Amino acid sequence: MSHEHDEHHLHTCEDCCEEHCHEESDEKKEKILLIVGLVLLAASFLPFLGDFVRDGLRIACAVVCGYPTAVGAFKGIKKFRINEAFLMTLAVIAAIIIGEYFEAAAVAFLFRVGEALEDYARGRSERSLEAIFSIVPDKGHIILEDGGFNEIDGDDIKAGMKLAVLPHEKVPVDGVIIHGSGTMDTSALTGEGIPVEVAEGSKIISGSINGNTTLFYEATAGKNESGAARIVSMVKAAADKKGNSQRLTDRFAKIYTPAVVGISFVFFIIYAIITKNISESLHRALVLVVASCPCAVILSVPLAFISSLGACAKNGVIVKGSDFIEALSSAKAAALDKTGTLTTSVPVIGEIYPAPGIEKEEVLRYAALCEQYSSHPLAQAVINACPDIPETETQGYEELPGGGTAVNTPLGRVCAGGAMLMERENIDVSALPEASIYVSLGGKAIGCIEAVNEIRSDAAKTVSSLRKLGVKEIVMLTGDAEKNAADVSGKTGLDSYKCRLTPAGKLEAVEDIMRRTESGVIYVGDGINDAPVLARSTVGVAMGLGTEAACEAADVILADSQIIKLPQTVRQSKNTMNILKENIVFSLAVKLAVIILGLIGIAPLWLAVVADVGTMLICVINSARLNMKRSMKLT
Repeated sequence: MSHEHDEHHLHTCEDCCEEHCHEESDEKKEKILLIVGLVLLAASFLPFLGDFVRDGLRIACAVVCGYPTAVGAFKGIKKFRINEAFLMTLAVIAAIIIGEYFEAAAVAFLFRVGEALEDYARGRSERSLEAIFSIVPDKGHIILEDGGFNEIDGDDIKAGMKLAVLPHEKVPVDGVIIHGSGTMDTSALTGEGIPVEVAEGSKIISGSINGNTTLFYEATAGKNESGAARIVSMVKAAADKKGNSQRLTDRFAKIYTPAVVGISFVFFIIYAIITKNISESLHRALVLVVASCPCAVILSVPLAFISSLGACAKNGVIVKGSDFIEALSSAKAAALDKTGTLTTSVPVIGEIYPAPGIEKEEVLRYAALCEQYSSHPLAQAVINACPDIPETETQGYEELPGGGTAVNTPLGRVCAGGAMLMERENIDVSALPEASIYVSLGGKAIGCIEAVNEIRSDAAKTVSSLRKLGVKEIVMLTGDAEKNAADVSGKTGLDSYKCRLTPAGKLEAVEDIMRRTESGVIYVGDGINDAPVLARSTVGVAMGLGTEAACEAADVILADSQIIKLPQTVRQSKNTMNILKENIVFSLAVKLAVIILGLIGIAPLWLAVVADVGTMLICVINSARLNMKRSMKLT
């Protein structure tokens, strides 16, 4: 309504208290104005009052309720903007001039009611986001030298400090447990209500709630660099970011409102000349002005987006702006990474294929000898499968281009890695089947190892649900071997796949889909190597909060790494855009009906305000449906 929407922002964590007090003061003033206005308007209907007193009470009601609106109109004029407040102020003043005191009072009072309803609706929607801000705790407990602990301000916690988390206390910063075990409630971060078991060596994220035990851990980040703070920052930035539809309504209001004033003025002049009735001409022109007020349309767009962002956040999905809600709703293609996305991120060793004259155990031992210094997931899978690594003297460990490792031993140079590494090292592997890891000794291949990832239980349902939601092409882009890629693709129902891709290859593949389909492309990945393609795709979706580079590059984050939440978010996005269309069509239809009735002299001025407030209220209720829990569920 008369708010300066451009200047209305969500609370930040730092100035929340100050703004909260300011808002409480504004709410009290708003209530006082409404009560005084209602009393004055109601009193004007007392039967024993004379016309002079009755008219005075109605004028007083118009002044009391219309004063804040007039202030908003003046501010708009100073910025060379004719806003909705100007339309209402013009209507109230003109009604008083022509002696329509009841209509002047009714317009001012009803508009004030509409303002209160808008503030309430906007407050409800924003509080759904502000609830996310409370996940950042202000205090922690630092461990003292004598084994006790003292309370410490969250802002003073630095990486490397030893901290204690008491039972049912929020974790203040990210860290790694050094003593103790128990469970963590991560629902505020991931939307997943099942507690997570933790023990020594487990990573814990700020904002998680400890279970029944006291845990001791080492901080790996300060408060502002921890997971909870990053979530808050991303959610706040998302709420402030305007999408195409929201920007369109802003531009629409800037052009539409002055146009309505101009058209109403022209109508007044023409009708007055034809009928010679200035009072009636002005009255009908004012109905046109008030009925044309775009409040419901302007409010419904940001309100729907805020409600939708809040619903996503509560479900463990961070959408970084309304732009991406729009993009998700219209995307016709999706590209999915394999490892960590369609499959679990932790690989395990499958079949081992030795070269002639070599034992399987020997291939595994040499691979472990080579991979024992690497932190790559495939290397860890090899080490886990071979706990007894040979005690052979090694030197010259290298991580090689092409994906693999090498180490020198008394028996020769050992290499372990993919087919590209073997080709780079000029090692012939043509006699071996296709596999994830090839092992060579002294320049000759001695075998290969198949690494597999378990397909996520909801991967096939995710693909099926995306297809039902209108995503016509769903492909997998992976750096893995042909055999593994084909197996995952077949079991999840993908349209196609591309394998053995480098990060540059994935980027090229996504760009090819965008050119070929001429539509938006959703890309889902989880690793640092996915960051370039996450940033390039129409909507980049990161699996989980683990990889900072992926989270920063992505537009959407599935905090708990549940891929089924992707189609849930797409469905929510489609619902959001549908509700926006419903609100706009309904608002315009009602306003058009009132305008027609007003132009032919049937609709009074107060009915135009009732129509505007009524449509706004219905749009608010319709948009609020997006924040209901069931709105995210797949049917």
